[in-house]
Amino acid sequence: MRILLATDGSDSARFALDFLVDFPFPAKSEAVVLSVIDWNAFKIEKELSDEHNRTIRKAQEFIQDETEQLLTSEGERLRSADWAGSVEIRHGDPADEIIRAAQDLEVDLVVLGSHGTSGIKRFLLGSVSRRVLEYASCSVLIVKQPSAGKTETGSTEMVSGEHETRPRRRILLAYDNSEPSRKALSLCSSLPLDDRAEVTAVSVMPLVTAYRQDIRQHMNTIWQQKKHAASVALEEAMQALRWSTPHVSAVMREGANVSEEILDLAEKSETDLIVVGCKGKSAIQRFLLGSITNRIAGHAHCSVWAVRI
Repeated sequence: MRILLATDGSDSARFALDFLVDFPFPAKSEAVVLSVIDWNAFKIEKELSDEHNRTIRKAQEFIQDETEQLLTSEGERLRSADWAGSVEIRHGDPADEIIRAAQDLEVDLVVLGSHGTSGIKRFLLGSVSRRVLEYASCSVLIVKQPSAGKTETGSTEMVSGEHETRPRRRILLAYDNSEPSRKALSLCSSLPLDDRAEVTAVSVMPLVTAYRQDIRQHMNTIWQQKKHAASVALEEAMQALRWSTPHVSAVMREGANVSEEILDLAEKSETDLIVVGCKGKSAIQRFLLGSITNRIAGHAHCSVWAVRI
């Protein structure tokens, strides 16, 4: 897997790097670490005095040096973790350059921080992350800072081995047997997870609750057939996931809001990563990125991997 890690030296970006180093990506994966310098706030203008422009040039040189040092440090961190890859600096609008780099470098996945902070803001995406999620031509993994009491890549429930102590990783796969969700299933089942990892596949049957339509739905034969088909598909998904870990489960939910049901389950089960399929690579499909994927990525308490078909 070829991965593009976007970093700006922030705490959010640092957690993204931690996730990249610790997560069990496929063997022989390689990473390109990218940092984008936006010169919009440091433009040389004819209207300014020579002294002001000299100050701006010094600021530009300082930012360039700081960025080079950042990439050197993060590149060394990756190499020390036995990752192959390279570093790159681009100039321009951060979101545009990340999207362009992902296409130029033909990467399979973009990894970046959510740029959340504490409290309610921790649940919301920054503008760069949101735009990359919507318009990147490949899958996007948005890494969110873990809640208090959790590590970067797992819950506080620790499992001790002979040589190490590692967190138990919990993954939630949103699955509805659609083509995007089957692609997400394929990804999950291919990951080299250890036997401590737990993967739960969740399927949500949407209900129309207005005017008690949900009661009629439950009595509707076609709806019952759809629910049975969803249960069969979930069972098949569980069988595929057992290639990665023996700890596999499935949950069937019903609700008026599919994304809310998934988010609620993720929080209650202390999920570390939600994996969800999303629409394809064409311009119109990227523009029409599903509202469910958008809402999950924007409001999840944990990291979100949007798998693009």
